[in-house]
Amino acid sequence: MANCWQIKMLKEAKKVLFPLLLIFLNFLISWAQEVIRNPKQPLSKSADRIIQLKKVWQISDREGKFYFRFPHDLKIASSGEFFIADREQLLKFSPDGRFLRNLYRKGQGPGEIQDYFIYHLFRDNLYTFDPLALTLIQLDLEGNVITHFKLEGGPYNDFCGVNERWLIFMDTIYPPFEARKGRLYDLPCCIKLISHDGSEERQAFVFTHKAFLARQAGAGWDPWYSLLSQDGQRLYVCHSREYLIEVLDIEKGRVIYRFNRDFSRVKHMEEAWEKDFRRKYNFPKIKYEPDIRGLFLNGHFIWVKTAVSDEKKGDMFDVFDEKGRFVDNFYLSLKGSLLAVHEGFLYLLQKDEAENLFLAKYKIIG
Repeated sequence: MANCWQIKMLKEAKKVLFPLLLIFLNFLISWAQEVIRNPKQPLSKSADRIIQLKKVWQISDREGKFYFRFPHDLKIASSGEFFIADREQLLKFSPDGRFLRNLYRKGQGPGEIQDYFIYHLFRDNLYTFDPLALTLIQLDLEGNVITHFKLEGGPYNDFCGVNERWLIFMDTIYPPFEARKGRLYDLPCCIKLISHDGSEERQAFVFTHKAFLARQAGAGWDPWYSLLSQDGQRLYVCHSREYLIEVLDIEKGRVIYRFNRDFSRVKHMEEAWEKDFRRKYNFPKIKYEPDIRGLFLNGHFIWVKTAVSDEKKGDMFDVFDEKGRFVDNFYLSLKGSLLAVHEGFLYLLQKDEAENLFLAKYKIIG
């Protein structure tokens, strides 16, 4: 009869070997899928332009009712009210930018969050994931708790979205510390589907991305960006330094197509810390920047923030339709970080001359 130690080792081996088997099977299936190879120039005749914008409003934290520290993840409800996450804050604003309230409650009780959180907006309900407590909290737009339950699986590295049937998570599997040899590893990124009440969980797909791991250090290599389609049926995933987006059919559990475009890579300028890190841990030398730096949903279109940035024109964005066709691209000349695009408006996080953060809404002209 197997002792407790043998049983534990078998369980740990199963955790690693099963995702590896799925990676192999997924690779065989995906290898045969269509790759839409787009040319360097999009379909639009007005490509490479600087889009014209008109500021609608801007909001800052000068009144002291809230504080912008690391604002991110802006979501917009059907009413036009919008939400933004920050450190120990889930801020709610009116459509015209007036601060309404902070829905974040710190703690370990019902509806409370221990620290960092990830959230999504679906059917005008807020679904908030607390990674430390491994809990899922569903709130209405006023912050009232609808459901609060602990997830049986995990831990999870990302909360990718919500559709009619599933809460969609990503779980990265790392090798144990003693097995980390100071090199690049292909890490399994398992897409997990959990029912809205937490009673059912299934594994949909396994992607991989590379990371550098040593016993006493680690560093990212490949990016990870995921974007749920408007109908909630497809997950657009970028998990490579090169220009490639894979489209996962969530219910079928397979990649249905992939797309890229002819892209001139941007050389990486090495920073001082990288040289020291390379010498100490044998970290590989980085030649090029990751081609893709973000994914945004604009109705039925996918906006791709690229690595191309021009001092005069700004950051280059590519636009693809739901079929992966390269239809347009443009430059966003404003300094700052794009947080969301919605119905002809952009929401940007910017800084004033004193380096104070503010949120601004812009209307796209034309």
